[in-house]
Amino acid sequence: MQEDILPSAAPIGAVTEDAGPRSAGFNERFIAYVIDALPFVLAAYWTMGMMIASGRLADTTAGQFMWKLVWIALYVVYETWLSSGGRATVGKLLMGIRVRAKDGSDLSVPKAFFRSLGYFVSATPINLGYVLALFTPDKRALHDYIGGSRVISIKERGDLAQGAVFAVSWALMLFFGVTWLNQTFLSMTPSEKRLVAQARRGVDAVAKLQEMHMDSYGVYTDDIRRLAAMSGDVGRFRQELVDCIDPASLVIATDGSEYVVRAKAKNWRKTEVASSSRDKR
Repeated sequence: MQEDILPSAAPIGAVTEDAGPRSAGFNERFIAYVIDALPFVLAAYWTMGMMIASGRLADTTAGQFMWKLVWIALYVVYETWLSSGGRATVGKLLMGIRVRAKDGSDLSVPKAFFRSLGYFVSATPINLGYVLALFTPDKRALHDYIGGSRVISIKERGDLAQGAVFAVSWALMLFFGVTWLNQTFLSMTPSEKRLVAQARRGVDAVAKLQEMHMDSYGVYTDDIRRLAAMSGDVGRFRQELVDCIDPASLVIATDGSEYVVRAKAKNWRKTEVASSSRDKR
């Protein structure tokens, strides 16, 4: 019987040729990113604190932003050089992943540069560009599309190791998410702190007039007009108060023997400040 000269069909789902390197997963990429970026973030804040303490950097939003730009530039140089030419950043080296061009060749320096800048595009808004890697072919994030790159894995992991990578990755994301919420919505910027400090000075000025009123009349008052008159310059007093606080928020409560002055600062969260007769004792 004549033998078949055609090869038998491969079973469905069988791999008939080398499919190439596996695309690196989101979790191992995220851990590598943290390993690479965190030292720059910590160094930026540490050196910024030293610069402000020594008086060489203004403790303002603009001053802090300019100092952060210096460290962002250093990070871009680091990522550009070590993501190109077949090299690897420290984080990618430890996680066994590499950045390659889309066709599998080494990434060029210009493409690595645009990919590094793309990190900041991916981070806006709320890191959606990074999350894109969970849903795209070859698990490419937005900055991979910008740089014409893909990230491959050169290390095989067992189920236990994969589980550990998953747990560490999502624990880090939870930690950084909470930190971001705190810095964005809870912690105050230098400009906000100045507005709150101004509001405190405004409230303290009203409290000082209350003490003057007590010395003159033996009681405290809730009449802002009487207090303004005691300042000696009603127009200036009113203008300084308007500059310091939200005028509609000013509350003066007193029973004649004690008082509380409350008002809200002009920062976006309308921080309340207060001064009372008990504070003066």
